[in-house]
Amino acid sequence: MKRPKLTIIIFTFITLAISTQALNVVISSDIELYMPSDQPTVETLNQIRKEWPVDNVVVYVSADNVTDVSTLKEIDAVERALEPDGSNGIQYTASIASFLRNTNAIFPVIGSDMIPNQQAQVDFLLRFIPEELKNNFVTPDDKHAVIIIATEKGVDADQLLEENVYPILGTTTETEMTATGTITMYKETVDWVMNRIYPVVLVSGLLLVLTILAFHRSMKAVLISLAPIGYAIGLTFGTIGLMPVQFAPTVIAVIPLLAALGIAYALHMVNHFAEKVEETSPEEALRHIIATTGKAVLLSAVTTIVGFASLLSSTMPPIENMGLAFLIGVLYCFIATMVMVPALLLISNYKQKGIRGWDSFSKLVKYRKHILLLFVVLTALSLAALPSVSPRTSIYEMMPGKMPSSQAMRDYSADFDSGQMGVVEIETGPEGVLEPSFLRQLESMEKAINVGIKNASAYSIVDVVKRLNLGTIPATKEEVKNLIEDKLGEKYRTMMLSDGYNKTLVYVNMPVIPVDETRTAVNGVNQILEQYDNKIDGSITSLAGLSSVTVEINGMLMDQQFRFMFLSLLLVFTCLLLVFRSFKYATITFLPILIILVWQPGALILTGTPLNVATIMVSSVAIGAGIDFSVHITERVRDELKEKPPLAAIKTAIARKSPPLLETTLALIAGGIPVALMEYELMTQFIILVLLMLVFACVASLLGLAAIYSYKKGTWLERWR
Repeated sequence: MKRPKLTIIIFTFITLAISTQALNVVISSDIELYMPSDQPTVETLNQIRKEWPVDNVVVYVSADNVTDVSTLKEIDAVERALEPDGSNGIQYTASIASFLRNTNAIFPVIGSDMIPNQQAQVDFLLRFIPEELKNNFVTPDDKHAVIIIATEKGVDADQLLEENVYPILGTTTETEMTATGTITMYKETVDWVMNRIYPVVLVSGLLLVLTILAFHRSMKAVLISLAPIGYAIGLTFGTIGLMPVQFAPTVIAVIPLLAALGIAYALHMVNHFAEKVEETSPEEALRHIIATTGKAVLLSAVTTIVGFASLLSSTMPPIENMGLAFLIGVLYCFIATMVMVPALLLISNYKQKGIRGWDSFSKLVKYRKHILLLFVVLTALSLAALPSVSPRTSIYEMMPGKMPSSQAMRDYSADFDSGQMGVVEIETGPEGVLEPSFLRQLESMEKAINVGIKNASAYSIVDVVKRLNLGTIPATKEEVKNLIEDKLGEKYRTMMLSDGYNKTLVYVNMPVIPVDETRTAVNGVNQILEQYDNKIDGSITSLAGLSSVTVEINGMLMDQQFRFMFLSLLLVFTCLLLVFRSFKYATITFLPILIILVWQPGALILTGTPLNVATIMVSSVAIGAGIDFSVHITERVRDELKEKPPLAAIKTAIARKSPPLLETTLALIAGGIPVALMEYELMTQFIILVLLMLVFACVASLLGLAAIYSYKKGTWLERWR
């Protein structure tokens, strides 16, 4: 490298140009993004969306008495302020107030489309609203209510909430209103992450500086080690900002992972340079470390990249995109290291002795049996924990629990037995919904769900028709039609009937409950729907909505986990074979990774972490990043064998590689732990599990390879020279 300063200037300009696109990275926490578009559940939901607005914002209302005249008028005022205007993305609104207005309007002469001024009249009108419907909008104790704001799919949540919903909710005096529901929570999750990412990065950076200083006591070492990280992060997020794809919030985890890898790559080169520069000129030392340690860093980067490449096979787009972000990040991390570190070493005239090695670690070769016993015990404990590992991804566990919308959702679920709304579309012939026989079958189906399925409640047009007809279904089609056209409020029509009376929508609500219970309820509802599909003259879709999507995703997790693991192992081992050109060295280097994968169930149980849409990626991360530890030890052993006898070579390799490997592990922990300050449980679970697995990788590599290579005092390595 003849012109290091010019190299840094050019690379800086390139990085700045690309980094400006980082602001275009699209982050979304929409759970539907995890489903392939051709999945039956998604296809059904999207088919229903073509005619019915089924996406919504839920406004959770608290008051002394939500059926009090003054409170109802305030709810009505809020709802009227949020009526569709053609530009705000709102399709309709619904609340106890609007149902009351609709009910009031059906009375000739004395009725009108307004909230009565007299409480007695309000109480009278409330009796005409079907209980099945009313229970979804008002709690039995009249303390809480909800306003449903149905929107078109793909509505601009920022514009809707910031310009319409939030300002209006802030004007109430009789009630306390909080926006919640999936649209609100998706938007607030992204805001939550973005508002906290900068303090977290600053704390991580400070801890990384302190960690490196503790080992090297040199600001030069800090600068040389951290500079490639900043460049790599800027290049990574700038590049993915150019891509027309959406990322899950967990993409932020790329930052601490790149920090760890960047420090690892840089420190290996810095430490080796510090050794060689004492024996020769800086230029010669640099050529030597690029040929040796640089080769090991290249191998580490390649194996890490192919390990992450397994995520590209995912049928869940956000996980596929996450794998792409990891892959791009590691590539840039390697490039930034190989460009910046040599240049900075020359410019800074780096000659810090640093840490020559920990000779005490070379004594590990004496404790092969103890190491083997430790590994056997840990493996047995982890395998014993395997039956306790189960997939669990709930939409609400994917959101920060301390968000106002999350707290409101928990209250909404507890008060209304809702939170996971589902819909069923029934299609018949022209005006088939008006047939009394159809309505009787619909009533029977709804009763079967409400009585026979725990944690599920359904309501439909038949409830409204019966309430308008004194509790019975009219005898003829003409009576039903006259009843609907003369007395049915516009709100009910919008929610439940198509224009030609050939389609109707049944609403099926479930509370926020554990995934196993949700699966049982969804399967039970679908069984009933299949039975009545044969009885009704028409077609009935399966249950579509949040509950069904949640069940489908959890059913895919185990398959995805094993797919990622198998592909990562295959790709990494193939890469080791190609680079080492030795089946034996590749196999030995690979063994620690197999060990830590067996330890993963134990890590899940130890941290109390379920298998979810974030943690299924941990095995690929552990394989891709964890293999670095083994690669550097093996490469150093092979390098030392050129000049020393086997046992001495092994001891030197362990002693020299222990400091940077342990320093890398501590830096990883220091950089990753501050993510907990984000108070985002899903992110924290992912990072903590990754940290634990990489600590396992460090331990398994140092102890395991020390024990394996020192077998028979390393004499068996003689024939591999």
